[in-house]
Amino acid sequence: MIASFVILFFVENLFSKNGIQILAKVFSVTVIIWGLYFRYGWKWPLVSRILKKENLNGTWFGMYKSRNTVTGEIFEGQISLVVRQNFLNINVTSYTNQFVSFSFAETLLHHNNSNSNQLVYLYSQNEYEPIKEGVRRGTSELNLIHEVESSRLFGTFWTNMNSNGSLNVSKLSNKHIESFSKAEEKWLNEKVT
Repeated sequence: MIASFVILFFVENLFSKNGIQILAKVFSVTVIIWGLYFRYGWKWPLVSRILKKENLNGTWFGMYKSRNTVTGEIFEGQISLVVRQNFLNINVTSYTNQFVSFSFAETLLHHNNSNSNQLVYLYSQNEYEPIKEGVRRGTSELNLIHEVESSRLFGTFWTNMNSNGSLNVSKLSNKHIESFSKAEEKWLNEKVT
């Protein structure tokens, strides 16, 4: 865009009628190109690899293992993560057969030293008052790896209810499956085929 202004300055009087018309066209084309990039372009695999902006949109399914740090009791089960993402924002909703949790602070980090990506988010079981006293809250730190068949998020979590554990999920669908039972059903169907 700056180059267009420089060329326009030398070729055409910037403040003439023709200069203003050319300037409006250059500005419009630039806005359209950036708009398309922010809406669609960043999701294209080649562009996302070059610019190091991963697209995690969709439903992820796998296992969690949790340990109560006071009693030592172990809990294991299946979990579904629904990731909603656009260029500027990311949001995670997790579903188990007992609980639903909503993220309220999220970031997708790229570590240049290791060329790795990490999704870090804070979550709460209360969508509307995430920091209300007595509500289960936690933090998850998940690493992203791309494998031959699918992508995987794995890492650790801890909560304010004396528990910590691990999480390991694989990409199930690019669609947002908004219930644990539907995600589990899709996972079972794909596991059979």
